Amino acid sequence: MSDTRGRRRDAEENRDRILRAARTLLARQPAASMDDLAQAAGVVRRTVYAHFPNRDALLAGLADRCAADLLDALARTDRDVLEPEVALADYALTVWAAGEQYRLLISLAESDLGMAGLRDLLRPVSEQGYRLLARGREQGRFATHLPLPVLSQVLQAMTLAMMRAVNDGVWADDGTRSAAGLLVAAGLAPRAAEEAIRRARESRHNPLRPV
Repeated sequence: MSDTRGRRRDAEENRDRILRAARTLLARQPAASMDDLAQAAGVVRRTVYAHFPNRDALLAGLADRCAADLLDALARTDRDVLEPEVALADYALTVWAAGEQYRLLISLAESDLGMAGLRDLLRPVSEQGYRLLARGREQGRFATHLPLPVLSQVLQAMTLAMMRAVNDGVWADDGTRSAAGLLVAAGLAPRAAEEAIRRARESRHNPLRPV
């Protein structure tokens, strides 16, 4: 029984090692081969193919890891206790920070999985943003210029587009301008958006920040 658990643990460690190596390698060399990945991960090619039979399976695994990491990052704060605009700012900053290392991988997933596949993958993340928008509208904080489902999809598309812009070298951002863009799109005035971002960042450095 202990041998079985040991083999399972080794297999899980190998899978994690391969995904970590793939994340780093594909960020530098999007066209890297599975052989390149095996070398980067320090495993034999057979081990890579045992976990990921082809490149599509590898990219799907990376995309799954991206979504899981985003959800883990979002779970570290209870945004229900924050005012709606501050909660949405914190959400935007969290997604940007957690997604920064995955910008290229999200683009790869979008290319290989298609937009429908990417939306399915990120649905648990976007549903949290949707709930924040709905709460803000109920309290009169956000505009009603677009139907809520449409606005939610627009904000998600904006986030992905801004991440691609960083990939393409069009701009660089620590999350502040991307969060401001989302808040303004949600209906806040620019100065109100800046204030919400300031308060969200302040709450992140508060030792009593709700978790």
